[in-house]
Amino acid sequence: MDTLTAPLGAAASAVHDLVGAGLEPESLRVALIALQAHLDAVTVVQARLIDQATQQRAWDGTGARDMAEWLAGVTRSSYGSAKKKARLGSTLRKNTKLSEAVGKGEISPDAAGELSDLFSLPPDNATADDLNDLVEAVKGASPRDTRDAAARLREILSSESEEEAADRRYRQRSVTSTVPIDGMVTTSVTLPTLEARMFLNAINHASGRPVDGDRRSESQRLADGVVVLADAYVKGAVTGGREKPTILITMSLESLLGASNEPARTAQGDPVPAFIARRLAEHAHLQRVVMAGNAVVNMGRTVRCATDDQYRALAARDGGCRFPGCHAPASWCDVDHLQPWEAGGPTDLNLLVLWCRHHHTERHRPGVRVEGNAHQLRLHLADGRFVDCPPRTGRPRQAAAWRHRYRPSPVGAVTQCDARAEALVAARPRHGRWAGAGPRGRGWAGLGRWGGAAGRGSGAGRVRWG
Repeated sequence: MDTLTAPLGAAASAVHDLVGAGLEPESLRVALIALQAHLDAVTVVQARLIDQATQQRAWDGTGARDMAEWLAGVTRSSYGSAKKKARLGSTLRKNTKLSEAVGKGEISPDAAGELSDLFSLPPDNATADDLNDLVEAVKGASPRDTRDAAARLREILSSESEEEAADRRYRQRSVTSTVPIDGMVTTSVTLPTLEARMFLNAINHASGRPVDGDRRSESQRLADGVVVLADAYVKGAVTGGREKPTILITMSLESLLGASNEPARTAQGDPVPAFIARRLAEHAHLQRVVMAGNAVVNMGRTVRCATDDQYRALAARDGGCRFPGCHAPASWCDVDHLQPWEAGGPTDLNLLVLWCRHHHTERHRPGVRVEGNAHQLRLHLADGRFVDCPPRTGRPRQAAAWRHRYRPSPVGAVTQCDARAEALVAARPRHGRWAGAGPRGRGWAGLGRWGGAAGRGSGAGRVRWG
């Protein structure tokens, strides 16, 4: 055993020498990437060994309940971390294709771990091809994107209808409070996505906008909003605020028309089931973003700041921060002029993009250059690297075959879809009871945020309402 473990000690010693090597920034980045690759490889080996030990019940007689508990106790490490590795090892053993992808570095151990629940307990009608297709689709994806992909596959293959799933989630709603501890009570609110967004928007507006000198944190401000609304209700003064909270929802044209069940998304990136979005559309103001309704999306030099109509178009087109790997939703982003206003740049949609505050600051750092426009955007960073920044909703799909398999053919020709959409846009908002949602399909919505929906890069055929 000493012969087997001796190289590990030598490797650790060599890596430790890097700390005092006085590396320059570029060398530090290279070293960190290389080190992460080795750590990932070691994590996979450890996960496989834990799984082998589990198969042989190596913890028997130690007093531990399982191998993860034994390892955590002996090494004084986290049980949660050990359990996560045990599950990863089991998952890799059960799926050869995933094991090969992780071994080649195409999928990180963290991303593979996000597939553990699905691979351990797949839907009854899931086939080996379904799981293998998922592995192929998430190669190169982040853990968050992989988690979204696994959730979407489970949703697609679920025996529940969308309506049944929505009803199940609705029945799980709750408000719970703990007993007072040091004079404080912790209240937890569990709501379906759309209702939760309405709740947050309402207390956000009730709390008032931050002003100079406001030292409250965001969570403190929202807590104040809850108290303000409760106090107003007790006083019989809940009549609606001056500023109506608005929820912006974007969905594909095909989902609106019932030819797909691709979920809609709020400006914060929350998924909204297609049938609920279609119902909301029956009494909402619709705006086809490719034309931005009847609004002017190119303002030239007449205004400096983006208009509300331009923001809605940007939210639908960009989907959030344009920097690759950033998941900041549109509601957290700044609108940026690719051609600076001070230098004569116009406030036109093809020269406006969304950045989160951090990447907006980075984009304006000395030495950073912008190449192209909003449709073909590339940043030349200060360190010499080039970074392509496509819209989140138009990034290349890695699983086009899935979309073909799981989404039914469009209802009617494209021209018929366009005609119906134009009629919807032109119609006055309808009130009263929600209408039916049209034909249901098993439309596949894309594996996570990195994929988006094919054909959405320009915003064509997307509808937004608020």
